[in-house]
Amino acid sequence: MSDKNSNYQNIFDKIYLWLKDAKNDEVKSIMQWVNKADEFINAAEQVSINEYQLSIESFKQDLLGFYQHNKTDAENSMYLNAISEGMWQHLAHMTDQTQVEWTELVDDFNHDGTYKTGDLIGFGRIQCQGCARQVDVTHASTVIQCPNCGSNEYSRQAFSD
Repeated sequence: MSDKNSNYQNIFDKIYLWLKDAKNDEVKSIMQWVNKADEFINAAEQVSINEYQLSIESFKQDLLGFYQHNKTDAENSMYLNAISEGMWQHLAHMTDQTQVEWTELVDDFNHDGTYKTGDLIGFGRIQCQGCARQVDVTHASTVIQCPNCGSNEYSRQAFSD
């Protein structure tokens, strides 16, 4: 087995062990939630229907506020975005990029090879038609205005070298 294959196997072994440990922790966590839910059900039997409905509505509002507050934080987090992009890049490098590019070929025909700001692009390398800046797209993304020159048009280039 080559060193490269051995390294990949080592990585997959570590991921397997990590997921196995996470699974055990998740089972414990789920059991804690089930026990807590049982406590809530027992307590709910002593609450009137009006109090129950009021508490459910309040809970929904709290969840909505929590979601909206943290969604903004997560979308603007440089750390979370860097982790996400890094994971997509590693997955892209592990794939057979020529096969993925073939699946994008139909989309290229629909766009005549030109992508504009706001278009959805799946995978590949695009080049700004204004300044020739190249951008590697490792997962489905919306094309944005070129940060280098402000152009709104890109052409797809071959991703495999």
